[in-house]
Amino acid sequence: MNILHITPDFNYASGRTYYVYLLLKYLRKNHNMHLISNSGDSLERLENLDVSFKIVKSLKSKNPVSLAKNVKKIRTYIIENKIDIVHTHHRYSEFAALNAKNLIPGNSVKSVFTALSIVNKKYNVEYKSDRIIAVSNSVKNMLTEKFRVDENKISLIPNFTDTEELSLTGKTYKRPAEVKKNYNLLAVGRFHKEKNFELLLRALNILNDDSIKLILIGEGKKGASYLKYIKKHMLNVKILYPREDLTPFFLKADLCVLPSIRDPLPNFMLQAGLHKKPFVGADVDGIGEVINDGENGLLFKNGDDNELATKITQFKNNTDLSLKCAENLYIKVMKNYTQKSIIPKIESLYASL
Repeated sequence: MNILHITPDFNYASGRTYYVYLLLKYLRKNHNMHLISNSGDSLERLENLDVSFKIVKSLKSKNPVSLAKNVKKIRTYIIENKIDIVHTHHRYSEFAALNAKNLIPGNSVKSVFTALSIVNKKYNVEYKSDRIIAVSNSVKNMLTEKFRVDENKISLIPNFTDTEELSLTGKTYKRPAEVKKNYNLLAVGRFHKEKNFELLLRALNILNDDSIKLILIGEGKKGASYLKYIKKHMLNVKILYPREDLTPFFLKADLCVLPSIRDPLPNFMLQAGLHKKPFVGADVDGIGEVINDGENGLLFKNGDDNELATKITQFKNNTDLSLKCAENLYIKVMKNYTQKSIIPKIESLYASL
């Protein structure tokens, strides 16, 4: 099949981009893959894939004139490349794509939308594709209860991670002597209010333990306020820009932490399991669906910096608990949340259309 994916902001810091990249990477083995995006620092990854892509700079613009031009460009691309299925991953992209395909004579093109976010604002023009993929039960419940999407249109196919990342973990990481004293935390994600990394910084301030070092990888509007807080409280935190290969950071990490206010099914949590690292997360949405407290990770009450600090200390002081939870999360991720189990489900959905 000829499959066109449409998503904006193809960036390393975006969980949506990681998801789309993995679809392109693994579906290209059996299908002709195409991508339309507006920009992004992660487009360079497509150079190693046999994927055709087109840049539409105004893809996110809500200006009516720009929308009309985008619809025309998408329509032309669908016709010229004989696209069978348009798979979108952002609500405004879905709106533009559906308008484009509806202008094609015969309109035999099918549509799929992946709901990767839990959202509040309702426009009454979203989630109109032939099939909707919900990446977690939390997302499915949002679709049916808030947006009144027909449950028969929804396929529950989880977010997933890539086992090929493990090919690099065969390299044994040896800590330099000067950092052996550190207990290394790793947190990755957009610097956005929903990821709530300021809560993690507050927890570190509560702990007041210089031996705990945090590597925080991401970018966004909140970055400046994070730096200000880190400097003010003299925290042992290093902020790094997003990058393609996170393996070296997982190798060094003693604990992965995600304090999200909301999170449908975070890639970072799945990657932590893939790399067999203990994980602490807020008890919200998809995090709570995967993590069983004390069995394959630790959960804390959303927004409670004191409880987060306690959970970090719990893992830091209990090696047996860390090893048990890391092993159990690894088993769960490998069984349910990698390309080996998810890609066949995506292909089956495409075939059904």
